[in-house]
Amino acid sequence: MMKKRIVSMAAVVCLALSLSACGGGGDTADNTAQETTGQTETAETADTAEGMTLEDYFNSDVMQAMVNAAKEQYSEEGIEAEMYAEGDELRYVFTMTDVETTEDERAVLAEALKASTEASADSFIDTAKQAKEVVTNDEVIVVVTYMDGAGNELYSQSFSSADAE
Repeated sequence: MMKKRIVSMAAVVCLALSLSACGGGGDTADNTAQETTGQTETAETADTAEGMTLEDYFNSDVMQAMVNAAKEQYSEEGIEAEMYAEGDELRYVFTMTDVETTEDERAVLAEALKASTEASADSFIDTAKQAKEVVTNDEVIVVVTYMDGAGNELYSQSFSSADAE
């Protein structure tokens, strides 16, 4: 049971990366097309984002369409995704709604999530950097948080656009 939970949370990390890269994806065959589309949309959005704050940029129609598509994908995996921008922070909160953990399980999951998230740090830093390039904020911080179904925080980590410099 514990191994299944760790694997499920590792899947969340992978899904988070797909969102940070270009707004989510489906099958591997579809990812290439979506990455190309995502890059085009990001370029188009970047052209219209000049002078926008991170919150305005995140709340734009193009970004919200990508966020809604990602949330739908996460939902299919049994994960509730809350994504929003607040000040200089772009926040991803992933909750495994059908998983409740004990304190001991949370410690094990936290270690697994830490390792997976740190292994993917460059992707989150790139997301912060790319967002910083199109908004007026001095810095953009991507905050990734993982929760269990009972609302217990399993792990959280921040990545800054300043880390890319």
